[in-house]
Amino acid sequence: MHPEITKAVSVFRDSPDMEDEQIYRTLVKEGVGRRLAARLVEFLPGAYCRAIFEDTGARFSDTFQRIQKDGTISREIALSSEPVWAAALEFARREIRQGLSRDEKLRLAGRSAEFQAANDLLRRGSRLEHLIFTPAIHPWPEDGPDIQPISATPDKPWWQFWS
Repeated sequence: MHPEITKAVSVFRDSPDMEDEQIYRTLVKEGVGRRLAARLVEFLPGAYCRAIFEDTGARFSDTFQRIQKDGTISREIALSSEPVWAAALEFARREIRQGLSRDEKLRLAGRSAEFQAANDLLRRGSRLEHLIFTPAIHPWPEDGPDIQPISATPDKPWWQFWS
């Protein structure tokens, strides 16, 4: 899983303006399995956020939820039940220990809803040690976003439908 995490981190850092679904599609086009690509897009930003705030006293949930295909929110799911979570968190910790720049950290952590909430609360005068986060709610069903098939080759222009 390490090569896929490295690839995903690179896509996040090289394409800060891409939406999550675009990053997902890029990873799939580059050979990452759909389910793994979805998990990487969901978990990497939160893993970097937690690695950054690890020793600050901020308290994070050990669970997450997701929006299901029927639009309902799932029960709480233990992060420890997701192998991608543990691998992403360890990868983030290792990179941070090795001395990432502020920008490199924020390219991932800054995409996390938890990081954005913490940042907003800090601007309003809160302190990190007073923050308690609820479970993150991931917007994709378990198998990833429901999008059109992903082709490794670009679609033909509309006027070349016969070839």
